[in-house]
Amino acid sequence: MNGRLATRRLLVGSTAVLLLAGCAAGGNRTPAPSTPAPASLPSGAVATPTPRPIATPAPLMYGPVTVVTGTATCTVDVNPTTDSQGVHHVRDGTVTCAVTTDDPRVSGTHTEASNFDLWGTADSFALVQWGTARLENGSGAWESSFSGIASLPGRGDIIMYWYKGTGGYAGLSYFQLLTGQEPWTIRGQIFPGDPPPPYTEGTTIARPGAGGPVADEAVAVVTGSATCPGQSVSWTHDPGGTWHARDGLFTCTMRTDDPRVSGTETAPWNMDAWGNPNLGEVALVQWGTPRLENAGGAWEGRGSGVASLPGRGDIIAIWYKGTGGYAGLSYLELLTGREPWTIQGQIFPGDPPMP
Repeated sequence: MNGRLATRRLLVGSTAVLLLAGCAAGGNRTPAPSTPAPASLPSGAVATPTPRPIATPAPLMYGPVTVVTGTATCTVDVNPTTDSQGVHHVRDGTVTCAVTTDDPRVSGTHTEASNFDLWGTADSFALVQWGTARLENGSGAWESSFSGIASLPGRGDIIMYWYKGTGGYAGLSYFQLLTGQEPWTIRGQIFPGDPPPPYTEGTTIARPGAGGPVADEAVAVVTGSATCPGQSVSWTHDPGGTWHARDGLFTCTMRTDDPRVSGTETAPWNMDAWGNPNLGEVALVQWGTPRLENAGGAWEGRGSGVASLPGRGDIIAIWYKGTGGYAGLSYLELLTGREPWTIQGQIFPGDPPMP
């Protein structure tokens, strides 16, 4: 993360390299309610109201689900190494963050065991990152695995955490997306039950090292958009008030600035939702196994995320492993918002960092 950027320095000989630490098949496809027309303004003189303090907005709630926003500031302690190919590695670094959100349950002290592989120089680099984290406060704690990417100059970090609650938070899970640079922006969602697979068991993440030389164009930062005109989803409703969709299918067109990750994406997809998906007032957790294909090869993926409407729409992260012409490469695809969904991605050598 970037102050992760200010505090992480990777020494390569005598050169200091500044570091930044570290869908697709969209989930919620329900059209948003139309925006109401503004009320007419009164004519003539209007009395000036007495100024009042502006209240902090409460987090949005959808039954037992809470949508979270906040920020994080962090310090970092790492000991990097550099291999014969010029790739920089950190294993078991320590990151400590002060987390402030609009929900006290997910505010507090965040500590993580952090790993990353980095390609580039002090002025221009990209990395992939992963590890385990703990978020703690006076009422309980959250245990998580995490993974993500980063690049500078540009957008900074993209890191996804799937937390399971303990103590006072037992029986709850929490998804947190951390983006940007210090102070990092937090977008999260608290929901009942366990995280989606493969994070349900809290498996420790590992990333096998890639052998052999790395082509100059192997690591690439990607941007683009997605539309999903083909979709087949059926909902069921259980007595507890939760909606479920299993084995749905989304077919999407991915348009990016890198032809290797443009093409047709098909995604078997699952969702658990709270609220009413048919009315567009819903928060959900989603997961599936997309495939992205074009003339050069294909990418086999595993994705998961959250969504809320009305509001910010989808947050979906998909870790892909390349096949065919893309063998030996991996790709993280982050989709956010609503159709056309915004794509932020990164291609890199080796396997994805995920269970």
